[in-house]
Amino acid sequence: MKDLTAKVNSVQLINHNVYKITLHVENTSFVAGQYLMILLPTGEQVPYSIGSAPHELPSLTLYILVNDETSLAYRVVEYIRINEIINIKAPGGDCHVQNGMLESMPDQILLIAGGTGFSQVKSLYDDLAAQDFSGQVSLYWGLRTPEDIFELDWINTAQTNAHFSIDVIVNEADNSWKGRTGWLYEAVLKDHPNLNKSIAFISGSVGMVYGTLDQLELKGLNKDKCFSDVFAYAPHPEKPEL
Repeated sequence: MKDLTAKVNSVQLINHNVYKITLHVENTSFVAGQYLMILLPTGEQVPYSIGSAPHELPSLTLYILVNDETSLAYRVVEYIRINEIINIKAPGGDCHVQNGMLESMPDQILLIAGGTGFSQVKSLYDDLAAQDFSGQVSLYWGLRTPEDIFELDWINTAQTNAHFSIDVIVNEADNSWKGRTGWLYEAVLKDHPNLNKSIAFISGSVGMVYGTLDQLELKGLNKDKCFSDVFAYAPHPEKPEL
């Protein structure tokens, strides 16, 4: 990863707790699915997936969830908000589209995200679309409530390719929600009951990633065809013996 400076273009609160950050970064490149590090004055380095695609450079987009003012994420947003120029490192991560997975000619690419894990799969989705990828690409985004959704305009305009689809699944729906409900893995398996020739990218918390992977493996997904940043820093919890 290289030390870089980034110009802050905008900081927007786009729902009740997610900020969309747009940066201008010269003289860099990355592969869809990679992340950058925000370098705080305290010396802390905080990773965030890049939510834009490489063809959008020199513009980069981040999505940062802030639950409360005592959190590290709050300090990151405040650092970005009060500075015109910030320090970053980029790019990092091996969970990306140049890992050789396209060479296997998969029938289906599944992009599965929980919460702000959306950032990584959005970058992957946009990049595959920009490459005119001819296979099937299905993005599944799981959220707790309808109020947690953001980037609806992107969702509505990104589904123009007949081979690409986006589904938002809400776990705790109210009467206002007319979309899909339930657990994220249930929606994936309802649409794709046989995953023998599929590839998956999963982005979210450690528990969400491994819980989803466990369910998809039962329907034929090969773990070697599944990719997640979680694999690099958190071992798979041991499954209980039956």
